[in-house]
Amino acid sequence: MLGEFYICFLNMTLLLHLSHGQGGGPILQLPSTPSISEDHPEHEVVVEVHHISAGHFFQLKCSDDDDAEDRTTVTWSRGGNQALNMTSGVEVRGEVLWFLHAHTSHSGHYTCESRYPTGSWEMKFVLSVDPVPCPVPAENRTVSQGMSEVVFCRQQDVLRLDPTAHIRWFKDCSPVDKHEETIIEEDFPKRLRLINASESHAGVYTCLVEFSLQARNYTATHSTQLKVNKEKVLLNPQVIYPRKETITVEAGSSIELVCSAFLGVGEGTESESSMFWTVDGRHTDHIEQLNVTKTTILPMSSGVYGRSTLYIYEVRPEFLNMNISCIARNAQGRDIGFFWLQPANHSGFYTCLCLCLAFSMVVLGVAMCCLFKVDLVLAYRRLRPLVSKKRAPDGKLYDAYVSYVHGDGLSKAEMFALQVLPEVLERRYGYTLFVSGRDDLPGEAIHDVTLKTMRRSRRLIIILSAQSASPLHPKMDPEDQLPLHQSPQDCPSYEQQIGLYDALIQNGLQVVLVEIDGKVDYTSLPKSLHYIRRKQGALRWRRPRSGKSSSTASPNGHFWKCLRYHMPSKPEGALKPQPTPGINCSIELY
Repeated sequence: MLGEFYICFLNMTLLLHLSHGQGGGPILQLPSTPSISEDHPEHEVVVEVHHISAGHFFQLKCSDDDDAEDRTTVTWSRGGNQALNMTSGVEVRGEVLWFLHAHTSHSGHYTCESRYPTGSWEMKFVLSVDPVPCPVPAENRTVSQGMSEVVFCRQQDVLRLDPTAHIRWFKDCSPVDKHEETIIEEDFPKRLRLINASESHAGVYTCLVEFSLQARNYTATHSTQLKVNKEKVLLNPQVIYPRKETITVEAGSSIELVCSAFLGVGEGTESESSMFWTVDGRHTDHIEQLNVTKTTILPMSSGVYGRSTLYIYEVRPEFLNMNISCIARNAQGRDIGFFWLQPANHSGFYTCLCLCLAFSMVVLGVAMCCLFKVDLVLAYRRLRPLVSKKRAPDGKLYDAYVSYVHGDGLSKAEMFALQVLPEVLERRYGYTLFVSGRDDLPGEAIHDVTLKTMRRSRRLIIILSAQSASPLHPKMDPEDQLPLHQSPQDCPSYEQQIGLYDALIQNGLQVVLVEIDGKVDYTSLPKSLHYIRRKQGALRWRRPRSGKSSSTASPNGHFWKCLRYHMPSKPEGALKPQPTPGINCSIELY
């Protein structure tokens, strides 16, 4: 008896909807009272009512998506037992019933039954197909005046069938004016956005979807009833900027702070809204250094907005690390945004400046060392005895062994070796020199004495002139034409061979080349000398200009500084240098 009463009640409800469904309203979804059947201990029934327009595509979906994987069978029927395959224009595709072109003859009752291992799910549909251009609204929405609202085109299933479908919007069955600023059509997702809703926006909005399916064109529709509530809506204001902003400033400077806020919607919002500033709770009107230069209220389509500017003539220390508040207020409430003034931190700048200065000093120091290397080394040698302990002797007897070209007469090289060089290095700076031709004794075994003396010398000074490059024996190899201190015809030069051997092979003796009176041609000299010339260069000494009274050079001259630089450290107890007339000298290092 309970089941028969439920079926009777359902039929009466469906007849009422069929006869009075033109009045408009949302989709009616009535979950029926669950009934228990003998075959299925768990059986649920759901009823849906749909009003659609003739000629459009429509779907009825037997939906229980959560249990779709467990579903065994889906059965569709019409009016109880009528098979749907006999209904023209209706196709059954799984759990969905397609009406390709809905016709008034399709109005009626449809039933979908889904069976599961544990029971069944039954949905009953009441479909009313009306011969009207716009369907009865399937959805109702209400928006307050002055607010924004969105109307959706709820045809997601159709848009999945044809993502390129074209949509047209209608209001009360008339095309929507696309030039209307307060109605904006959006594509993703498909919807209409209404800005600052007013009474003129009330009505029925219909989206017409034009799509293709299996090379055939169809249309689908969806309507929404929109109502505009005339009552005034009160919204709390909201400070947009700042929320909590920290600004770095210099003490004593000036700064301009800007605050923007949303003040509300609807009529009267402008007159009931205000914006003002406080510093640590004190109103800016009571602080001389502060001035609110401009406050603007801007009514827009989406609401009323405000903008206020605070100008600080002088940032005093008491303004630092203190809340500067922008307050927006209306009849509903207020909101606060905060500025926090922080003193500028120049540590990064000073660090960068110090690094740049340090780098500049290093570059300058390197450049100074390169330019004044000789002076620095000589100054260090003068100061070292004052700050360091006495060094142990190295077993050397002479500071330098001087070798030059000997001839029958007094050559330029011989004059420089016997007169100029001893005058400066020995008498003025206390160096000990062994000058060949001056310090060797007659009757000594030259080879033995030369080898022994050179091994006990710290430097080998070879004096060259243009005469040194002239071949003494044209038929002799240049390696055998080094001059001897005995006579021009004796060759090869044993002393220079020993010295060059120690310098190039054993790295035991440092060679200093001195060129006097012009450039020396090394093409006719031994290759070993040419190699030393290319590797470390040569010192060049020139005779004094005419009018000079002395053939010796000033101890402070550049040539003598360079020569002393290549000499070993000044021995202790040496005589102090005495000023002498200057002489023009230069150095060539390449």
